[in-house]
Amino acid sequence: MKTAPVLATILFAASAVAQQLGPVFDPASLVPGTQLHRCGTPSVVVDAGIDNPDCDATRTNPTAAYAPSAIWRIPVVVHVIQSTSGQGALTDAQVQSQITILNEDYRALPGTPGAGGFDTRIEFFLATTTPTGAATTGIVRHTNNTWFNDGGSYWNTIAWNPQRYLNIYTNSAGGGGVLGYVPTLPQNGIAGTTADRVVILWSAFGRNAPGGPPYNQGRTCTHEVGHFLGLYHTFQGGCGTTSCYTTGDTICDTNAEANPRFGCPASASSCGSPDPYRNFMDYTDDTCMTAGFTSEQARRMRCTLQSYRPLLYQPTGTPASATVRTGAGNFNDKYTSSFPRLGQPVTATVLTFGTNATAAAVYGYLAAATVPFQGFTILVNTASPQVLELPITFNGIVASWSYTIPNNSALSGLPIKTQGVLLGSTLGFTNAVDLVLGF
Repeated sequence: MKTAPVLATILFAASAVAQQLGPVFDPASLVPGTQLHRCGTPSVVVDAGIDNPDCDATRTNPTAAYAPSAIWRIPVVVHVIQSTSGQGALTDAQVQSQITILNEDYRALPGTPGAGGFDTRIEFFLATTTPTGAATTGIVRHTNNTWFNDGGSYWNTIAWNPQRYLNIYTNSAGGGGVLGYVPTLPQNGIAGTTADRVVILWSAFGRNAPGGPPYNQGRTCTHEVGHFLGLYHTFQGGCGTTSCYTTGDTICDTNAEANPRFGCPASASSCGSPDPYRNFMDYTDDTCMTAGFTSEQARRMRCTLQSYRPLLYQPTGTPASATVRTGAGNFNDKYTSSFPRLGQPVTATVLTFGTNATAAAVYGYLAAATVPFQGFTILVNTASPQVLELPITFNGIVASWSYTIPNNSALSGLPIKTQGVLLGSTLGFTNAVDLVLGF
């Protein structure tokens, strides 16, 4: 008798590994009267060993430490996968509309369909730099019939670093029959692996999606990203017990729910209370999900980000700046720099005209701007979070640098003192420019 719980755990663990490959069709997800599954995310609960009792696989402790305060921004790369016949094609505008919907829903923006929810202060944006630092729109297109049918383990080939990007793939989402899925929740051990992803049926992606109602307003993606951030379905485990933080969906401010709800009922109750059928984590129609997320769901998601996805989000509140510090050199009008924002190009320029200088360089250091080269660092090594590389091109009278700052939240708020140096028959220093990296 004592071996049964152990065997069950082993079976759950093996199931979670297998489910990294594709969706699992839970019979409860079958939309009545159709062969369409609302969500293919499995309901298994496996603790991966990362022990944060505030938001692990089996419990939630929504303390005030996780109350939304600073806005956390998540870079997204959308992999649009289509067949060789063109099925699955989406425009840039359709992709952007889905990002807009995510922000409406997760920020509960007034005047939008997501206004009825709780503001999680989590935002999403299409990535502006690739993992190698190149500029990007955050939209990548692939043509492959196998991948379009959600086969071939494509994620192992095309995923961008899952620790730093939310990878969303649009295709047939399991070969048809399911609107979307994540392989498993991050608490179950998938976080940061190439299999870590959100998959959405292409025809249910974005506002007024090609598949038409009732699943054409982008709520499938909102729902699946909720799983990506650690949320269970509101009906997870049925009615559970009186210990609502350790059973069911491990959330107390979502009423216990015996089964998923579909369509948009006028009312629905189970487990002795009204069902949360308008919550984003139920199965109702897109336009029915008007209650959004609850405050405890928001706290579980933010706890999940801190504990399981610490490199994914970028805290805001640190403005970019470039402040001129005059008096530090004898060519105080020769050096300028743009505001250095994460994921965006920064441009620095040194004018050599009228100086008899034939070359220029820019140096950065952490000492006071009025003390050139004391503890200086030449800005050439992007492997260190303490420096910023500015490659030089020289045009005779203007030395100009343009470099895309890595989209790395570890750089946010980093102050760098920079100063231009004029070289040649004249040696001199320009004004100093104090840079603060931000959003």
